Amino acid sequence: MYENLAAKYRPRNFSEVLGQDTIKTTLANSVKLDRLAHAYVFYGPRGCGKTTIARILAKTLNCRKSKNEIPCDKCPSCLEIAESRSLDVIEIDAASNTDVDHVRNVIIEHVDLSPSRDKYKIYILDEVQMLSKAAFNALLKTIEEPPAHVVFVMATTEQTKVPLTILSRSQCFRFRPIPQALIAERLKEVASREKLKASDEALAIIAKAAGGAMRDALTLLDRAASFGKGSVQAEVLNELLGHAGADLIMDVAAALVKRDQAALYAGFEKIAKEGYDPLTVLRDLRNALAETFLYLQKFSKTGTALAGVLDKDFSPAALARLSRKLNAVIDEVKFSDAPSMAAEIALFTLAETPQDLDGLVKRLEALEGRLASGAAAPAVPIPEPPVKQDGTVQKKNERLAPQPPADPPGPETPQPRPAPAPSMPSSALWKKLLSGICAKKPVLYNILLSAKVAFEQDHSWKLSSSNKFEAVIIEKAREELEEIMERVSGRKINFTVEHDPPIPAQPAADDAEISAEETEDAVFVEDTPSPPGPSRGFSEKGQSAVPAPQVSCAVPEPAAKAPAQEVKWEDVGASIPAEEEAELKKLSKVFHGRIARIQKIK
Repeated sequence: MYENLAAKYRPRNFSEVLGQDTIKTTLANSVKLDRLAHAYVFYGPRGCGKTTIARILAKTLNCRKSKNEIPCDKCPSCLEIAESRSLDVIEIDAASNTDVDHVRNVIIEHVDLSPSRDKYKIYILDEVQMLSKAAFNALLKTIEEPPAHVVFVMATTEQTKVPLTILSRSQCFRFRPIPQALIAERLKEVASREKLKASDEALAIIAKAAGGAMRDALTLLDRAASFGKGSVQAEVLNELLGHAGADLIMDVAAALVKRDQAALYAGFEKIAKEGYDPLTVLRDLRNALAETFLYLQKFSKTGTALAGVLDKDFSPAALARLSRKLNAVIDEVKFSDAPSMAAEIALFTLAETPQDLDGLVKRLEALEGRLASGAAAPAVPIPEPPVKQDGTVQKKNERLAPQPPADPPGPETPQPRPAPAPSMPSSALWKKLLSGICAKKPVLYNILLSAKVAFEQDHSWKLSSSNKFEAVIIEKAREELEEIMERVSGRKINFTVEHDPPIPAQPAADDAEISAEETEDAVFVEDTPSPPGPSRGFSEKGQSAVPAPQVSCAVPEPAAKAPAQEVKWEDVGASIPAEEEAELKKLSKVFHGRIARIQKIK
């Protein structure tokens, strides 16, 4: 019976395994130095040698004639292990035996029994991530403290699905994909032994299609040899793999890059007529664009076919963007019920979208630079309303009465036009500063809103606050504010902080005189404007009446805050009944420095 190439040329010792040099050296030295672990976890992609090395390790441990950690492959132990019929090397397919009962019956109940003939009893669990949670829990104690004659080797393609309690009790080895050059070299050796006529281009295509798996490469070589009757050529492989061919892929790629919809439609019609897989075509197209991008960046020597048809001023970044967009198209087509139509529509959409966005990016960067420098937009002229003869402004819909004809005006004396007011870019920068700290530091944001800002000509700003405590907070954050402004404006701006206490104002005479009949029903407290922030209204009994509003990040124009008027209690206390005086004094303490008037309302 014919033996397939993947089984026939399966490595029989560590030296025949492609790649994985670190793993091979570690395992061979552990056997030589008698530093064997009781449990191993091999994880990595399919076909890279996990189960093969597990069997080689089992043969190395149980072979009685091995020399230099190389099994003889002639003794009964080596032959039985190679044929998967050894009583002391138990291979378990965890994908088909996932339940805890199988683990208990096959492993846990027999693990204490001595090996029938060999030195070690070895359990090889393939696809171990498929075991159930209960099975892992049942196996945990056995793996942690196994008998001296037992070794566990667990292989998996998904290490993240193996519980950490298992991984922490085992030695873990990561298997890497085998390089394409090593796969192509081994394929050439196998083709020579099998007397196959295989071109180097065909072997390179097989090595690339294998994706780092030697088993997949040998299987594909076996399939291509059967199709070509002992001859393996690139054209045969393109048909087997569903590739549209390099010429057709380059035509479609060139049409996509040049946004030639007619050529793109013709190329895709040919692809659909030949029955090529749309996903395979999209992957080949993405790879062609990526290889051309690397070639244009001088990182690779391949990709010259598409690079030859591009314009000299074509941006390589556009190829990178197209390649990334094709990844999203591949995911979309993969789950579509009409993949061919979905792929065609997606390609036409990409062809309609301009790919060279460098000009737009430069314009946006220039606009951002002007905004960062605080350049003001040109002012829109607003027509002034007509002025009456008496100096008042006429309303919009007001009709003017007929006036007698005035004397003819004499020669006008040219009046000097006022110089245009210089733009104030500093105000725009102040808004950007407040917007930047609004979400991160709302307390500092509210304090800065109530502060006075003076913009000096020597790139220095003066911040003043009527509250000494707030001035101290601003002073502590001064260096941080300077750093933020330097990032926003691109220049160094120095801040100076001052405490500007308000000047107490004398209460008006009419406010101090409160009649007895005006003080019968309720107390009205009129507050001066205050910085936006959480505030609380008070009812007659001093309880909370209005919930505190949320802090808004809208940045107003920086303006000087009017100083609050301070009311002296002796000015108004004489006109208030004694039973209400205590309550009003409490209100005065709460709103100290902010009460403008206290008045009774009927």
